[in-house]
Amino acid sequence: MPPPNIPFTSLLYKCKTINQFKQTHTQLLIRGIKHPPPSLRPTISFSALNASGDINYALLLLFQSSTPPEIFFFNTVIRGLARVCLPDSLSTSLLLLHRMIELNVVPNNFTFTFLFQGCASCGDFYLGRQLHGMVVKNSFAFDLFVRNSLIQFYSVCGKVIDARLVFDESNVLDVVSWNSMINGYIRNGDILKGLELFDKMPNRNDVSWNSVLGGLVKFGFLDDACRVFKEMPCRSLVSWVVMISGYAQNGRPKEALTLFREMLFLDLEPNSAIMVSVLSACSQLGALDHGNWVYSYIQKKRKKIDSILCAALIDMYAKCGSIDLAMQVFHSYVEKDVSAYTSAISGLAMNGSSIEAFHLFEQMKGEGIFPDSISYTAVLSACSHLGWVDKGFYYFHSMMNVHGIRPELDHYACMVDLLGRAGLLEEAENFIASMPMKPDNVIWGTLLGACRIHKNAEMGQRIGSMLIESDKNHDGSYILLSNIYAETMKGEEAERVRKSMQKRKIKRVPGYSLIEVNGAVHEFLAGDRSHEKTEEIYLVWEEIVRKIKNYGYNAETSAVMFHIEEEEKETVIGYHSEKLALAFGFISTKPGSVIRIVKNIRICNDCHSAMKLISKVFNRKISIRDRKHYHHFENGSCSCLDYW
Repeated sequence: MPPPNIPFTSLLYKCKTINQFKQTHTQLLIRGIKHPPPSLRPTISFSALNASGDINYALLLLFQSSTPPEIFFFNTVIRGLARVCLPDSLSTSLLLLHRMIELNVVPNNFTFTFLFQGCASCGDFYLGRQLHGMVVKNSFAFDLFVRNSLIQFYSVCGKVIDARLVFDESNVLDVVSWNSMINGYIRNGDILKGLELFDKMPNRNDVSWNSVLGGLVKFGFLDDACRVFKEMPCRSLVSWVVMISGYAQNGRPKEALTLFREMLFLDLEPNSAIMVSVLSACSQLGALDHGNWVYSYIQKKRKKIDSILCAALIDMYAKCGSIDLAMQVFHSYVEKDVSAYTSAISGLAMNGSSIEAFHLFEQMKGEGIFPDSISYTAVLSACSHLGWVDKGFYYFHSMMNVHGIRPELDHYACMVDLLGRAGLLEEAENFIASMPMKPDNVIWGTLLGACRIHKNAEMGQRIGSMLIESDKNHDGSYILLSNIYAETMKGEEAERVRKSMQKRKIKRVPGYSLIEVNGAVHEFLAGDRSHEKTEEIYLVWEEIVRKIKNYGYNAETSAVMFHIEEEEKETVIGYHSEKLALAFGFISTKPGSVIRIVKNIRICNDCHSAMKLISKVFNRKISIRDRKHYHHFENGSCSCLDYW
């Protein structure tokens, strides 16, 4: 209890938590002390606006005040209601507005500003439209704060034309007006108009630059984003985050790493978000040397690695084909959470260590860490790699029955892959038919791939034709279907699919392979002759072929559907990008070291067969990550068990 000479009002200003406010308020009531407006100010402000406050308590104080509340108190509570956006927030705000009018408390510009914020937060366009009419009647239509909130409200509700009308009718515009209108265009996907308005903006602040930068990146205008980034007078940390993550998330990992190096050259300290994006870029390139350097940098600069960085490191090492290093990071991290476990489980599964993935999944549950939907995707993937149908269905049903996780499309795709790998194609098709949501093309494409593996041309034709009709511009369905025909000796049908692809002017995504040597990432295309060591690369590959032919290698040309001689077909497939990358790896790495390659499309049958023999004949471990699977070749076998 405070001494009698210390007023309770001063104590209220010292309160730091809602419980302290309530305790002090209780003492006021017990002692019969009236709650004057000065003591209401800190209590209502904290209750309504603080993240740990209590909006209902603020309402209670407002309605039970012994004196008519001032407009400040009404506005503060309306502002708080706009922030929390509960089901009854807007109706309560309107009730407060009517109460103000009853008490002859005249609403001001801030009242309507906060009301529009509430309508924007709750997405109530029609109420906001009515309030706009009230604003015009009460002569607040030209108030800058009100107009800015109107621009924001209309933009959030997707009415960007209405927002622009308010913007154009404004006599006075400040930086908030411009930013709100630019954000409105960006939010609604009209990035070009947003950029056009940005170019006209007289005075830009950090918010302006970062809004446009973020919008350009979000909608894939990376070249324009790069231009804006270079024009920025002062790049904040947010700007670097947006650009580096934008490059990493949009399949341009080389640019992400280049920008990261530029940042370090400027002696700027990257934050956790940037490091996660850089690790993602390393994993996309399969750049293990880069990833090792980034890990060393993180260890040097950070006293503690958080769970997000830990998961990103595990993911990077796993996707670079070094599951041993991934698990070293996992075991060295003490405070493991579901994200760290999930990255490790997923990494083990993709690298052919499904048994270890199961053990880790059960260990996670044993430690009281509940799996999430991504964890279940990882363990279902592990089931698929081993062909464990019963165990897969056990985990699939456990998701909902044990952990209350509703299966999503990714989980259904895993189950279709599992059934397809086991050769249960009809069961897979029936499973798709039983799905509670519409299957996407990924799921049907998974079944189509299984039809190719198991040479079921009849089902493959039906599913492939359906896929082509649903997405006529995607090259993958045409190629898979034509390969099914070619591999089941239906050359005319395969040629028909290829001609249909040509007629529709659908270009096949060019295949390329990446290999990192001494910290530099080298890229190869099929038949590529641009590398400075081209002559040596081709000579080495031809020597490799001569040796593996002694062990039974014969080029698999069945999928090459051109009207050319068999010898020419061997030439067509003989210089695929991964073969050239492998030959370069032979030239540039130490004997016995692992050769790691990343390929952007599915590895073909011939390359897969060749790699198995090369691993045996030359006693080299070869890791190739293609678009869907990881292939670890060792002693004549592959971790994918010849299913990909």
